[in-house]
Amino acid sequence: MASTLETRTSDITKHLTNLHSLVRTALTKAMEAFEDLDLELADETGRVSYQVEQLHQQVEELVFDTVSKHQPTGVELRRLITYNNTSSCLRRVGQYAEKIGKIVELCEDFDHFKELVSLPYLAELAISAIDISIRAVLTEDLSEIEELEKLEAQSDREAVDMFEEIAEYLNRRRDISELAMYYIIVGRYCERAADQAIRIAESATHMITGERVKLGLLYKEEEASMLD
Repeated sequence: MASTLETRTSDITKHLTNLHSLVRTALTKAMEAFEDLDLELADETGRVSYQVEQLHQQVEELVFDTVSKHQPTGVELRRLITYNNTSSCLRRVGQYAEKIGKIVELCEDFDHFKELVSLPYLAELAISAIDISIRAVLTEDLSEIEELEKLEAQSDREAVDMFEEIAEYLNRRRDISELAMYYIIVGRYCERAADQAIRIAESATHMITGERVKLGLLYKEEEASMLD
């Protein structure tokens, strides 16, 4: 029995749901591994990230095959393009998680020189932002987009604050430069994960409305005006 466009779309959304779950797990494990400098947990992160990569490839193949066989147009085509873009963004977050796990391996002989507050918070912000963006894609509901933009702006602010804090530590201590660099890199990966949520939401908006938008600029402009 030949598959219909509707059944193919349903299969892809199930894969995206599973991919989202894997990415959440990967980023959570990565941050926990970095907090505890836990090599075993870092290895687990790598395995989950590999699953993310494999599932992304399945989504991509399903999307391409569906477009080839069913030749959708209009909103149906936009939906499939959005699904593929979403999968690609989630894949990138999985790669960020894997890289954080690799950093844990480089920190084997280190101990944290400060209590980690900003980094877990950045990971939490990224996960919350991704959750919202995935709901927008799967439910085709844009009602939470403003909240997503606020989360992404908060991620940017938190990253800047963390970088300034680390710079202060470096002014006082010269023996922490390598680990401080890893803090900055891990923070940047979390910030980028939140950026991927914005990219997913922009695709969702195009899918639903047919219009291309650039999200997140409003809050950045507001912050810039407050600094002037």
